[in-house]
Amino acid sequence: DDEPVIIEGYNSAVHDGVDIDVAATEAGEHLLEIVNTGEADEASSGTAMVIGEATVMQPPRTSDLLAILGLLFVVEAIGLAVAVVVGGPLFSGLADTMTTKRTIILALIVYSAIAVWGFFLDSVVEFWFLAFMVAVVQGGSQALSRSLYASMSPKALSGEFFGFFSVMSKFSAIVGPLLFVAAVTVFGSSRPAILGLIVFFLVGIYLLTRVDETEGRRVARRADDDAAAAGIVESG
Repeated sequence: DDEPVIIEGYNSAVHDGVDIDVAATEAGEHLLEIVNTGEADEASSGTAMVIGEATVMQPPRTSDLLAILGLLFVVEAIGLAVAVVVGGPLFSGLADTMTTKRTIILALIVYSAIAVWGFFLDSVVEFWFLAFMVAVVQGGSQALSRSLYASMSPKALSGEFFGFFSVMSKFSAIVGPLLFVAAVTVFGSSRPAILGLIVFFLVGIYLLTRVDETEGRRVARRADDDAAAAGIVESG
């Protein structure tokens, strides 16, 4: 308010390390000036004061929990309405043509696009949109990958197969961040590291195109029949 901030700095003994908080009533540029005139207290006219450090603190945040919950409810309601009205006619034919493998490949293609876009990311809006795209494909790709894997796994060996699946998942959770850190160390930026993730997606797409789902299920059923004949598992 263009009024000076008066700080009584007089003390009969030498002291330092005193913290004083000055709160601004509104955002913007503010000037903090220390003037020792001795007008307020003649005894302090010879006092020397120095600003050792000035720290700009974050303004206090108000709780917007109700507003956030309201927005989430609105988003869910709109999504449900769109799914009911548009989802059926728009995606019914697509669901008939998209197999599990094709859907996973589509998710990997979207991930590749996300990696490329992440390299050129330049605004907060783009960041939120990419986060939305990740949310769209992340859950579905994980669930479908397990479904595809289970359809080609013999029941008698399901523990062994999914044990291997789990180990490889943990291994990828170690290798991926290590390669990301290595790319950041070499290039000095996270952008090339994000772009480098596209290699994993392209390799995954190539390997999936080599998978014969029909043959995999046939081999799994034959293994189940052999196990049933040997009395290891029940048939069917």
